[in-house]
Amino acid sequence: MSGLGLDAQKKICEDYIRSKSGECAALFKDVESGTHRDRSGLNSAIDFCKQTGSELVIAKLDRLARDVEFVFKVVNTGIEIHFCDMPVVNTMILGVFASVAQYERELTSARTKQALAAKKERGESTGGNNELWGKNTGSDRAEALRKANEASARSKREKAMANPNNRAFREFIEDWEMIYGKITANTDFQPIADKLNERGKTTATGLPFTANRARAMYSTIKRLYA
Repeated sequence: MSGLGLDAQKKICEDYIRSKSGECAALFKDVESGTHRDRSGLNSAIDFCKQTGSELVIAKLDRLARDVEFVFKVVNTGIEIHFCDMPVVNTMILGVFASVAQYERELTSARTKQALAAKKERGESTGGNNELWGKNTGSDRAEALRKANEASARSKREKAMANPNNRAFREFIEDWEMIYGKITANTDFQPIADKLNERGKTTATGLPFTANRARAMYSTIKRLYA
């Protein structure tokens, strides 16, 4: 890979981390093929994340090995993974993708063997590149993706509900509404933000409150506990 390619991926990762109000703890360079499983740079990044509790950010999904066994190895480390070009794909969904790929590979192998055996019994040649299995796997992929999205949403919801800053904000809002009445679409959130900052409270990601952040967090809490 060219230096320009590496620089571009570095910027993509840094921009992604910045968009999430995060901080880049370390950078690791891996210039091997995406299909090569002996990935020293990636392995070093995984070790670093396991030791420090950091989350792994990868510029492009195809930078991670396409080999199912290697993907399972990465997923089983337990670290959280983010792909800049496909933010919806997290560790959980990656594991589902790997499971589906593993299943399809085994299914394809079984169908191939069955088809070859049938052709052999009929006395037909088993050479050539004729398609030996059906194509009806789209529904399986769609169902797997649907379940993965549901599991991901459930996991994010549980994580958000367990966030102590979210719990503290919810308790604060309950007290506020008891004193000042129900919050509506016309409520001025600046006094709420000021009071939260005065009490040393922060957003779910540890940022000081502004009126917009308080309003956004209020909407999030309403959805979480609806």
